[in-house]
Amino acid sequence: MKRLFTGQNSSIRRSTNTRAEQKGTYRFLENEKVTEEELIESCCERTSELCKDRHVLVLNDTSEINLQRHSGRIQPGKGVGLVGNNQDIGFFAHLGLVVDINAYQAIGFSSMDLWHRPSDRGTKESREYSKLPVEEKESFKWIKCASDSKTVLKDAASVTVVGDRESDMYELFIDAKQQGVGVLARNRIDRKTSEGSKLYETLNNTGACGSYEIEVSGDGRKRTKKRKAILSVKFSEVFIQKPKNKKDGRLKEVKVWIVEAKEGRRTDPICWRLLTTHAITSYEQAVQMVEWYQMRWFIEQVFRLLKNKGFQIEDSQLENGWALRKLTILLLQSVLRVMQMLIAYNSTTEEEDIGLVFSEQEVDCLVKLNKRYEGRTEKLKNPYKQTSIRWATWIMARLGGWSGYKSQRPPGPITLKNGLDKFNHVFIGWCIAIDVGTR
Repeated sequence: MKRLFTGQNSSIRRSTNTRAEQKGTYRFLENEKVTEEELIESCCERTSELCKDRHVLVLNDTSEINLQRHSGRIQPGKGVGLVGNNQDIGFFAHLGLVVDINAYQAIGFSSMDLWHRPSDRGTKESREYSKLPVEEKESFKWIKCASDSKTVLKDAASVTVVGDRESDMYELFIDAKQQGVGVLARNRIDRKTSEGSKLYETLNNTGACGSYEIEVSGDGRKRTKKRKAILSVKFSEVFIQKPKNKKDGRLKEVKVWIVEAKEGRRTDPICWRLLTTHAITSYEQAVQMVEWYQMRWFIEQVFRLLKNKGFQIEDSQLENGWALRKLTILLLQSVLRVMQMLIAYNSTTEEEDIGLVFSEQEVDCLVKLNKRYEGRTEKLKNPYKQTSIRWATWIMARLGGWSGYKSQRPPGPITLKNGLDKFNHVFIGWCIAIDVGTR
């Protein structure tokens, strides 16, 4: 399994050195006694240990693993089914990535949920989907992530689940709040309030409490340029009402706070409306909610690393869907390592302990590599403390092809992944050299 953690992609043949290793890996993944639940529990166990007394965010989202290109090879009824368009085959993954708010560290995963849609499930109309309890809908994944996170992170000082518009669910605000879990969700619905108005009307009648400036990255594909934007901030306490079509026993209203950060004087202004169970009483707290929500970008990078230009899980040649799902869980540990470096490098502090990501022997190897990749001028010196993850990330970025100049864009997840791939090969050779030298 260690070979998979240091491999460049999801290919077992390329990640193993011998035929015996390949066969052993295939047998492990296809063994019915090795269950998804056990692997997930093992992944979350270390997260639980590391989160004691920490204030953490759980960044959660869903992605589909589309395997349609392998439809003639994957065994039917073996852990795969319909995905997004209800035609292609594959499975879904909903993940909860845990980030320490204060130390700006990626700790691990607190929730992993994998599933697929059966081919005979029928249409929403035939199933009377709108009348089903939330526990029988796919959207229950948001509530399940909050519940799983509460269990795994029971010793954390505070837990807040962060989700996109799809997580704007009345049931989530109620259930998570009762469990002592905070919620921060992008607003999707202009809900009715107990005061008789709607959310957006309430915001329109609320004055701005302040404003601040952010830098908006450019995108060559969309032909947008890098710019600065000034966001006006509002917040208000509201009681949102239970939707009339909800017939369960949940409370009829729940108190939340709505925060708006909006750019003015543009045809396509930035506008973030967020709902949270955290009490907001000041401009600083409102801005903090916006900054927490912006961190949701990291969970999107997790899926990008798992698929596309990263570990390419959708290109795996495994014929058993259950084995492929277990391989996905294992590869997420390699993805986590890259995310730990990415998040640490975006931090404004150097409090991150390098031991969270690298072993003592790996750090010794990094010390040698640092001397090689530092330039002669101060501009190309590693500017970080050797005890921090940022120090190691700088080296990984250089290995991945980054120039090293602060004037350039900071290294992205794919650059760090490429650097880590190269480091793993260098480290193996370095260990062999040490072993030979001691005989």
